Amino acid sequence: MNITEILVPPQALAWLPWAVQYFFYIGSAYAAAILFVISFICRSHTSHQWRSALVLVMAISAVIGPIALTADLHQPGRSLHFFLHFTPWSWMSIGSLLLPTFSGLAVITAWLYLRDDIAQLKQSSNIWIQRLSLLTLGQWKTSNKLMLSTASLTGLSGLTIALYTGLEIAVLASRPLWHQPASPLLWFVTAFIGAIGLSMVIVALMKSQSVKKHERMSLTDRKIIRHTLILMSTLAMVFLPIWASNHVHNNLFDIYEWQLRFATLFIGFIACIIVGIWVTRSTLKRPQLLLFSLVTLLSCWYLRWVTMMEVQTLPNYDAGPYPYSLPMGPNGLLGILGMLGLWLAIATVVTELLNVKQSTHTRKNHAHSHEALSNG
Repeated sequence: MNITEILVPPQALAWLPWAVQYFFYIGSAYAAAILFVISFICRSHTSHQWRSALVLVMAISAVIGPIALTADLHQPGRSLHFFLHFTPWSWMSIGSLLLPTFSGLAVITAWLYLRDDIAQLKQSSNIWIQRLSLLTLGQWKTSNKLMLSTASLTGLSGLTIALYTGLEIAVLASRPLWHQPASPLLWFVTAFIGAIGLSMVIVALMKSQSVKKHERMSLTDRKIIRHTLILMSTLAMVFLPIWASNHVHNNLFDIYEWQLRFATLFIGFIACIIVGIWVTRSTLKRPQLLLFSLVTLLSCWYLRWVTMMEVQTLPNYDAGPYPYSLPMGPNGLLGILGMLGLWLAIATVVTELLNVKQSTHTRKNHAHSHEALSNG
């Protein structure tokens, strides 16, 4: 009897950490688009602050996500080949049409909704900020019908992104943990957790004494957060064991490292449920918002890290193991922090401009009050 050992040489990862960033931000974008449609339909009960946070998450993430994707393709010029050589049987090629469509609609929707806020910038004392009011492109009024139609179209476009991003990995039969229906469902439901987390970051950046009382987060806003977190976290805890049990070669529940990963994910999803319950019972001050967002964002991001990066360390043909260590350079930690920093930088600038508008109104109200007192 002969014994033949199969030796597999070291291979580069099929998906780099850049792909995790792409799935995280683009998932948060389409989830925020869907939540915005719901919030706008219920606009008599939801606050302008909450809806603004959702459209900003949608627009910023829809721009940041494709940047991470081009980095994962190693060369930005490779993206051009998807358009020059369209292959309709490839989900990545189909996505090259769906992705810019969604990103464009997301930016247009955010612009339409925030036009009134942008117009108020002309009242600023800073001449450069005043010029930004020209971005309204006229004095015409955005109708509710136009706003709802555009938001609904963006939400439908977001669903196509959810389909394409799920299937572009699920079609890879070489990885049983990817090649199953539970993979796209798991990424879809957790995208809403990420959207809630990023929205709370925006709300925390907007927190100011100058925010009018009627513009602060309403009870309906909090109910949307609560129901979304509880529902999606529960579904994630249902889909995760189904996803893990579909590996035909290894029982992941018997591997100590994977037991720790599953335990961490379940603790994160339970923490998201606790956050959802707590949201309606607290005053939602800035430290609480940042803490809540940290819990939700880590849970959403780590799920993608485990299901996309750690899965690639499982052997296909031999015993392995294939350990992976996160590099410190652009393809690793630096890239992760860089994308987060870019997102926060854009969010900070935009929300600061909105605060400038609110502060201008506050100063004018104080000036009118002092003038009335003087005349009295």
